[in-house]
Amino acid sequence: SNLEKYIPKDGYILKKTKFVLNPKDTVFDILDRVTRYKKIQMEYQGADLNKYGSAYIEGINYLYEYSCGELSGWMYKVNEWFPNYGCSSYYLKDGDTIVWCYTCEGLGTDVGADEWMG
Repeated sequence: SNLEKYIPKDGYILKKTKFVLNPKDTVFDILDRVTRYKKIQMEYQGADLNKYGSAYIEGINYLYEYSCGELSGWMYKVNEWFPNYGCSSYYLKDGDTIVWCYTCEGLGTDVGADEWMG
């Protein structure tokens, strides 16, 4: 498919990278900063434009929600936990580890998010 050129062979768009945390940084702030700095394509919907009241990530590295089916899209976890609220509402503390995962199955069951339901 056309998508394959955007999916790295090892599955990582960006390997673990350390960034400086500013006071009041959210998961979204870091994603925004990282994608600009590393020149990775990212598209989002502003918090004022959706029902979640938070920035909503539509695509990263040209991989978009629904690219892999109607339930597919981007999810994030912090310290191995999938929060059930938006990335611009999650305030970080020093040492937090953020992972953005692309799920094809919906609700992240293929990326280990079973606990996300709880």
